[in-house]
Amino acid sequence: MKYPYILSVILISGCVSNTQPQILEPIANKVETYQPSFRIYPINDYLLDEYVEQLAIKLMENLTSEPGTIRLAVTSFVDLDGSLQTASRLGNQLAESMLTEVQAFGLNVVDHKVMPMMRIDSSGDYSYSRDILQLNTKGQINAVLSGTLLYKENGVVVNSRITSLDNQSILASAKYIIPYGVAFDN
Repeated sequence: MKYPYILSVILISGCVSNTQPQILEPIANKVETYQPSFRIYPINDYLLDEYVEQLAIKLMENLTSEPGTIRLAVTSFVDLDGSLQTASRLGNQLAESMLTEVQAFGLNVVDHKVMPMMRIDSSGDYSYSRDILQLNTKGQINAVLSGTLLYKENGVVVNSRITSLDNQSILASAKYIIPYGVAFDN
């Protein structure tokens, strides 16, 4: 009779634990490093490319300069907040897709993130960097394609523009709304 009692006490005491498993914590912290926690869904790449193509068409329809005279850098699309310095996975994906689209329209696109030399380590070979000290500063860029993201009830409002670096004039601008179901898989 005392063995079932002892066995019950051991089983119950084994269920109470002060330690919490920490398996998911590093993964959550890693995700938050790259994008805001309320936008961690994967992007629907195929449909997003269709919207980016339409945005590029509108942008090129409004271009006021000859495409051959522009040497363009494409930057991350940032959240329309007080700092204009918050880039998300969506903002970076829009920039990467726009780079491809505007080049197809004949603009000379300069990849300002390419280092003058490759960096090789035990993990791989690298040609891109976001460290200004590692980049080639001799590029002849005279315009920049940038954009802002505004999160509304019906989707993400994307405002895009090509700006002259010589006099900060807008050479082209376009706006498009991307539904949340396209921008983020739910």
